[in-house]
Amino acid sequence: RIDLVYHGLDLSRFPTPPERGEKEPSQALQFLSVGRLVEKKGFDRLIAAFALLPESIKWEWVHIGGGGLKETLQSQAQVAGVNDKITWRGACDQPEVIAAMRSADMFILPSRIADDGDRDGLPNVLMEAASQKLPIISTDVSAIPEFIDSGTHGILVQDDPVELASAIKDLSSDPVKRSGYANAAYKRLTEDFGMEAGIAKLVAR
Repeated sequence: RIDLVYHGLDLSRFPTPPERGEKEPSQALQFLSVGRLVEKKGFDRLIAAFALLPESIKWEWVHIGGGGLKETLQSQAQVAGVNDKITWRGACDQPEVIAAMRSADMFILPSRIADDGDRDGLPNVLMEAASQKLPIISTDVSAIPEFIDSGTHGILVQDDPVELASAIKDLSSDPVKRSGYANAAYKRLTEDFGMEAGIAKLVAR
């Protein structure tokens, strides 16, 4: 008597996913995160994870979003010795976000449960990243596993910098796996999480 219809992404608002070629060894991988700089987004864990990455991995991280923890996180990155690899872009409009997703190599959203219990539901940015066939690393929090089956559509880790660093290292060294996850998440998005899929389910009911 009860059916679940996801809020759905209007895929007509997004361009066709770009083709991503393999990176040259001398080129840095570009990691992207989009989300407010607040506790539940877990960016402090991500910065801690970056500090654990081996020097053999060349990387840059672009963050898009405002929020009150910017100075705290910048200080953390400075102490961790990774601030020179980070670009803090602040709040951006939707076209800028999509452009960043199209040029990135990996999307990372380390959502976690804040001390006051606040947490994400199912962040739209994960579906937006999937719309551009951007491989995803996130966490096993709230409804995120309803979209991403870890090991099929991306990688989900626990709220732990060591696990997060391990996942980043794993995907960074395996372009075939990145492509496989991205294609699977795109298929999942278009079949079950697009606006048309939700409307069809409502019509059937």
